[in-house]
Amino acid sequence: MSGPVQEAGKRGAALGRPVAVYAGRYRDRVEGAGLPEGCEVMGEWDVLPHRLSGVLRRAGALVLLDLLSFPYEAMPRGRWDVPVAAVLPQEHDEEFLVSVLEKPLFERLGFFDLVVTADDALWEALGARYGWAACQRIRPESEDPAGVAREVCGMLLSEEGAELPSGRGPYEAREYWRRRGERFAREASHRAICSAAHGRAFNKAIHGVQAAALEPQLAAVRSARAEDLPLEVLEVGCGVGRWAASLGRLGARYTGLDVSEAMVGAAGENFPWARFEVLEDDLEFPFEDESFDLAFTVTVLHHNPTEIKRRLLSEMWRVVRPGGRLAFLEDFVGVRRSDDETVYPMSVSAFVELLVGVSGGEATMEHFESVKYPHDDFHRGGLMVVSRLGVPRRW
Repeated sequence: MSGPVQEAGKRGAALGRPVAVYAGRYRDRVEGAGLPEGCEVMGEWDVLPHRLSGVLRRAGALVLLDLLSFPYEAMPRGRWDVPVAAVLPQEHDEEFLVSVLEKPLFERLGFFDLVVTADDALWEALGARYGWAACQRIRPESEDPAGVAREVCGMLLSEEGAELPSGRGPYEAREYWRRRGERFAREASHRAICSAAHGRAFNKAIHGVQAAALEPQLAAVRSARAEDLPLEVLEVGCGVGRWAASLGRLGARYTGLDVSEAMVGAAGENFPWARFEVLEDDLEFPFEDESFDLAFTVTVLHHNPTEIKRRLLSEMWRVVRPGGRLAFLEDFVGVRRSDDETVYPMSVSAFVELLVGVSGGEATMEHFESVKYPHDDFHRGGLMVVSRLGVPRRW
């Protein structure tokens, strides 16, 4: 084994989460081909439902080396939380792949999954069709299935074993997110959001819970607006832009705002059709009053002390049109234990009081639900949606 692959195998073995590789018809070529330690190779007879479920329960990722023979119908519904790396076959074009793989695979691939192809034209066509982000692509150097498997497994194991930056003194919200953006925006975009201390599988599971709560509310806002009118949406704390794809599928015009210039740059590369802006130190949004139909945050406000929360809420209220909505998917349960803690929890009642203050009493509650993440024993999160009353000052 080469040096980097060998090191990746050591780190992957230490993590205890193997990478499952479905080699299918290529099994004989892949086994014994020097895959990193921590890879579990499967052939066509190893994916019977009871066997496949057991493998996926242990796996930190699933590499589909042979897309055309994998039994997608045998994939348990809950096991799609495992990050998938789909290796596109070189011998088939877009039309054929879409006809065969659209429903079973392509429409299931989200921000935390990967697409492996050296064909730029094929990537651009499929990426545009399904809203894939640039950071989801792996461009392999090898054309041989065994070589591709080594590359992809090495990358997956390396990113899971990457060291995290240590803290530097007391926590300060804006500087923390700038440093985090510089560290993760390009090197490990799956860690740039959700939980930096955990890997792709953990964050994909978190994202799935958040999407189940948030996306129906986004769709409800879209359905309440005339179909021939664009839906203007602003995300505050957009990171690398993972929610842009969801809004794009709804036909919305998405704008993302973040304090990290590195995050904004990566988001622009991921979703070039969307708009991304840097939020400066004064926290003043670079948008006119009443510019958006919806403004939302996802796990952003609880990382900021009360005064910054108030400032951000005030600006969100300013840029949303009367009749529009604000949505907050945040943690409302928790304790700040020290100056190094990166969260400032606020109870639901305290958050509502803050929101009523910045809105001048013109906020109306539309929806609230608690959110429980897979690794938690209690519901620490919640989704709150409010509408803005009043008459627009401009049309």
